[in-house]
Amino acid sequence: MAKHDRSETRRGLSQRATLTSVSVKAFKSLHDVTVDLGHVNVLIGANGSGKSNLLESIGVIGAATSGRIDDQALLRRGIRPGVPAIYKSAFAENKIANLIKIEIESNEEASYWINITNPIQKPGPWWVFQHEDVRHGAKEIASRSPRGTKLLGKKIKLDNRASVGAACRANMETPSPVRAILDALDDYAVFAPVTPVLRGIAPDTAPRNPVGLFGGQLAEAVAMLLQGQGKAQKKELLDEAIALVDWAESFDVAEPSRAFLSPSVPTMRQVVRFYDRYMADKRNELSGYDASEGALYILFLLVLALHDHAPQIFAVDNFDQALNPRIARELTKVFARAILSRGRQAILTTHNPLVLDGLPLDDERVRLFTVARNRHGHTQVEPVEVRDLARLKAEHGQDAVSRLWLSGRLGGMPNV
Repeated sequence: MAKHDRSETRRGLSQRATLTSVSVKAFKSLHDVTVDLGHVNVLIGANGSGKSNLLESIGVIGAATSGRIDDQALLRRGIRPGVPAIYKSAFAENKIANLIKIEIESNEEASYWINITNPIQKPGPWWVFQHEDVRHGAKEIASRSPRGTKLLGKKIKLDNRASVGAACRANMETPSPVRAILDALDDYAVFAPVTPVLRGIAPDTAPRNPVGLFGGQLAEAVAMLLQGQGKAQKKELLDEAIALVDWAESFDVAEPSRAFLSPSVPTMRQVVRFYDRYMADKRNELSGYDASEGALYILFLLVLALHDHAPQIFAVDNFDQALNPRIARELTKVFARAILSRGRQAILTTHNPLVLDGLPLDDERVRLFTVARNRHGHTQVEPVEVRDLARLKAEHGQDAVSRLWLSGRLGGMPNV
């Protein structure tokens, strides 16, 4: 099989792979947490409750699938590198953990778990694998323990800094469902766009295809959406989202022009161009440099949901950033619909109550979780069940879910 064909095959497999469960022990504030995931997952809770820690734990096991867990592999996934004294749980009432354990299960009965360590006193540049286990259903695909390492029933020699998960990905005899979830984990990242990068006037220090973790290459990614396969359906969703910005009549992607961009503004090869409905013709063009950051942020999120090269599984920290509350609510509806229609998986954090009102919580693929620290400081992640969303909104209004959160009845609120 040609290299291009194999890449396309793996991409097709990855588009179907999703995480059904994530379990974490002894990572930062995650003493012992298990979360059953859907396709759209929203975490709410106070600052410092552990929401970002959960996103990062998935990035750590994602780094394992690439071969090694080191600072470079973590940064590529939007994970804050940390010394072992910070990564390993150290609660006052518990013995300091020696091993961090992270385990995932997929929708096609593939599972992977790792035990990793790194000395606190003299940490190395990479984490060491103590135990690993890769399975498809009850069948062991690969394993590592102090007694040795096996892959597809055969003993192999593997440096303890290199993962069994990466060896599975490289072996074409590994069952497709296992390779699919490992490939998807390898591509996982936590996105957190910032305004100067979205505007194209600052470089993205974590570039990715199709967009960087901080918003780089937005114009190029939008251009590919508008020109690629399935462009009509994608453009429809993009138009629906950009209509939430009441001043914007339409948008496109163009080469930088001094007609609408100052010569002193540094630019990329392409820029997003908006048309202001209230301005006179030929005077209504605005580049991403001059447009509102909210409009750029809307396009960024839809790129992640719709672009063929976007990660199959990804996270967005602070989903509501830069958005008016009502726009955040309506964008949530469009974003969730795009994720569900494409079979992707997103894990989001938010502090905006109206985001909750935009979630189709009566769809079992959409999950809401509260995140809080208990009296020991351990992060607790609890699902919020909404059994009859239509009835709830009929009785209490369209903002019923956000009102429940603000009133403290859902949990995930700070004790102030």
